[in-house]
Amino acid sequence: MKIETLEDLAKELKNDKNKNVYKIFDDYAKKNNLSDEELEQKLSKEYDCFKCDSCEKFYCYDEYSFFDEECIYCFDSESDDEEEY
Repeated sequence: MKIETLEDLAKELKNDKNKNVYKIFDDYAKKNNLSDEELEQKLSKEYDCFKCDSCEKFYCYDEYSFFDEECIYCFDSESDDEEEY
């Protein structure tokens, strides 16, 4: 896997087959002298790639909740957990 552009990075991060996407993200940020926050902003604005801190994966706009700052899958599972009580 050779990641040369931000577009390549976004594709790799959203690929379900990649298990260690946070390492890929961190390595790219270091290699290109970007802060995590700066890289996150570029990915979201330019390549529809959003970071979910709950499950440590990346998703596209349709799968991400800005209000909760996590993917819809984590948000849904939390809602299910609350209903069990």
